[in-house]
This record gives sequence, C-alpha cells and structure tokens, in this order.
Amino acid sequence: MKMNTLLAIVEHTSSGLAKAMESCADAFRSKHSLFQGSKKTFAPRDGYADDPSKQGTVNVAATVDEKLSSLSREWKKHLGNLFQIEATNSVGAGKVELKVGDVSFGKLSAIELMRLRNILSDKNLTDMLRNIPVRTDSVVWTQSTDPEYDGRAVFQTEMIKGVTKTTEKEEYILRDPNINPENLPVNYNAKTSVKSKTVETGDYTSQNFSGEWSQKQKDDALARKADLYEAVIKALKEVNDCETIASNLDTDRFVDFLFQG
Repeated sequence: MKMNTLLAIVEHTSSGLAKAMESCADAFRSKHSLFQGSKKTFAPRDGYADDPSKQGTVNVAATVDEKLSSLSREWKKHLGNLFQIEATNSVGAGKVELKVGDVSFGKLSAIELMRLRNILSDKNLTDMLRNIPVRTDSVVWTQSTDPEYDGRAVFQTEMIKGVTKTTEKEEYILRDPNINPENLPVNYNAKTSVKSKTVETGDYTSQNFSGEWSQKQKDDALARKADLYEAVIKALKEVNDCETIASNLDTDRFVDFLFQG
C-alpha cells in the first residue's frame, strides 16, 4: 500500500476512533443506568388488590465489556494503520523490545515508542478508564443465570423473596358489665374501641442485575495502563542510548532562506 493511501485511511480511522472514544467515555461518565437492571414480581393474595409499583423489569442495556469491545475494534483498526506509517518512517532506525513482564509487544523504534507514549498519556483515555462504572461492593454478585443475559457479562444479586403486609382496623362495642345488652337505656351511647390485626396481602420478589465491572477489574485496568506507560519510557531510554548522526539538512541555508531581508 502506498503511503499517501495509508495516510488517507488513518485520517478516516482517526475520526472513527475519536467518536467511539467519546461515546464510550460519555456512557461511563454519565449513563450508569445503561449498565444496571432489575426484576420485580408481585402476586396479591385473594381479596387484595394488585400493586403495579412492585412489578416490572429494567433490562441491562449495555455491559462495560460490550462497550470496551466495540471501542477495541476501532483502536485496532486505527493503530494498525498508524504504526505502519511510523514503521515506514523509521526504516533503518534502532529498535528495542517493548515488554510488560513476560508479555512482548514487538520491537519498536523511538518514533513508534514516542507515539505510544503520547497515546498512553492522553487525558481522555485516563478519564475514560477512571469513569468505568463499578457495581457496589456491599452485596454479593454472581454471574447471571437469567436466559435473557446468556453469553453476556451480566451479574446478579440473590433474589429477595418476601410477603407484603398491612394492618387492618376493626371497631367493636365495649360491653358494659352493669348494663343488660337486651335492655339498653334510652339514648344509650355505647363505648367502642378499635382492634388491629396484621394481614398478608401478597408475595413479592426482587433482584438486581449489573453489566458494570468490579472495583478490582477497574483498578487492574488502570494498573495495566500504568505498566504499559512505564515500559514505553524504559524502552525509549534504551533505544535512545545510542550515538547520534548528523542530519543532511543544511540548517544555516534553511534559516537564512526563511528570514532573509
């Protein structure tokens, strides 16, 4: 592929990556409800009314894995072309291996490493990772067994089951031991009282779902980014530890030509 063609492709993929980054960052930053779901059911007991407020399903619209997978496709497409350009521009230059632990990412030139350094130090990338939504640690989450989330990284809480109750009041006449109830005085005002009893009105269930990451997953992602950046800086120091050569640019003539009166 010719360089002019590749440059045009990179310009296009750069625009696509920027849009994908912003979409992902916006979802992580301000649309946490996309990653949360719930399911509630209610069955009234005989003689008692239904309660719609205790029923309903909110589906998990997206998972963090799905968002990052979509973004990864744009990154791979763009970086593959971009680093083909950088590799072409650095033909003949010294190269060193970029490694994090036992994981090797290939042998790269100073130009390629500087490009990676700029990518990894980008504030937008850091902010996006820091804003990844995480599920609360105050409850136990397990991989969802709901068929609706089959094959997706959705987690669920334990289903809560319970019974709704209410208090019913009933007024009754107090018996006066000094008066025969079969021979009540004229205009007699009987004293009354109220008795209460608790009754069960229905059965309910409640369960929460999440497509968010755990706090550990988020911390690990930020740690991997930091490890990559550190490895790039180390590789840059190594590749730049070499003797310089003179440029073919006639700097005196260049500057004199630019600023001649």
